[in-house]
Amino acid sequence: MISIIFASCDELDYRYEVRVQNIHLDSLSQIIPVNDSIVIPALYDTLLINDLLTISEKKQQFINQILPAILIVKFKEQQKYDRINAIISIIYKGDGITKNDSLFLDSLVIRYDAGTYENLLSRLKPHPTSLVLAQAAFESGWGQSRFAMEGNNLFGIRATPHDKEFQKSLYDRRGSRVSVKRYNSVSESIEHYFFTIGKNQAYRSFRAKRFEEANIYQLIDELHKYSIKGDDYTKMLKQIIIWNDLLKYDSYKIDENFISDKKCLCYFTKKLIEVISLKINNE
Repeated sequence: MISIIFASCDELDYRYEVRVQNIHLDSLSQIIPVNDSIVIPALYDTLLINDLLTISEKKQQFINQILPAILIVKFKEQQKYDRINAIISIIYKGDGITKNDSLFLDSLVIRYDAGTYENLLSRLKPHPTSLVLAQAAFESGWGQSRFAMEGNNLFGIRATPHDKEFQKSLYDRRGSRVSVKRYNSVSESIEHYFFTIGKNQAYRSFRAKRFEEANIYQLIDELHKYSIKGDDYTKMLKQIIIWNDLLKYDSYKIDENFISDKKCLCYFTKKLIEVISLKINNE
C-alpha cells in the first residue's frame, strides 16, 4: 500500500497542493473577508452579491469571493510554468527527460497549439492579479451580470458550436442574440480564461509583452482585441484598476498554512493515514 501511494504522488503534475476550502454558499456571512495580503484559499459554489449594499461594498464582496479563486488558479499555473521551465533546462543541458515529462510537454504543446516546447512558456506565464480582477469586474458587472450569476462566466467568453453547455442572452447591445459559455464554478471560468489568453492568436502580442514582463498598462494596451470596444476597452480597464486600487492585489498570496509540499515526508504520511482511514470506514 505504501509503495502505491509513493508512486502515484511522484506522477502528479504539481509539487505543491493547495488545501482548498470548498464552501457551499447559503449566506453572505459565510464569505471570508479578504482583509490583508494573506488569503485563505476558499472556493464558493456560487456568486452572492447583496443588492442592498453600497457600490463600494458590493465591489468588495465580489473581490472577496473571486480573489481566492484567482490566486488558486494562478498558483497552479505557476507550478505548471515552473515545471515546463525545469524540463526545458534539462533538455538544453543535453540530458534525457522522463517519459512522464515528455508526455506532459507534448500534451500541452497540442492543447495550446504551441508548436514548440519553448513557446509553451509564453503561453502559460501568468499575468498580474489586478488585470484578471479588472477584466472579471468589467465583463461581469462586478459579479451581477446574468452570465456571471447563472453560468459563473466572469469574462464574457462566448460559446462555440462545439460547447455542450451554454446559456443565451436575449439580446446584446447591438440587438443580436449571443451565446456564452456556462461553467460549473468560478474557478473553472478563471482556468478557461487563462487558457483562452494562452492559446488564442488574437493575444499573441499580449503574451509576448507578458513574457517580457512589461508593466500592466503596456499589457492592457495589447488587449484591444478582447472586446469590440477596442481601444475604449483598454482605457476602461486602466480606469477600473486605478479607481478601485486593484494594483495592491498583485502582492496578495495564498496563506502558506494551506499549502503542502508533496515531496515532504509528512505529506506522504498524511495521505497514508487518509487511505487507511477511508478503508476502515468502508469496512
